[in-house]
Amino acid sequence: MSAIRNTNVIILLSVLLLTITVLIISMNYFNTKEINTFTSQCYKNKGAVKLEIHNNLTGRYSMECK
Repeated sequence: MSAIRNTNVIILLSVLLLTITVLIISMNYFNTKEINTFTSQCYKNKGAVKLEIHNNLTGRYSMECK
């Protein structure tokens, strides 16, 4: 009984870790797409991009076009 319970806990933790990893990768992918779109539009309007990345893991950032 204990071996089955340990296996279930390992499976649950593995699925949780995989889910968190996929969510972080997805969030970073879409942040990168958003930054690329913003910067290209800014440059198209002859602006200068000011980009500040606050957290590399979560992808928190702020940007401004001057």
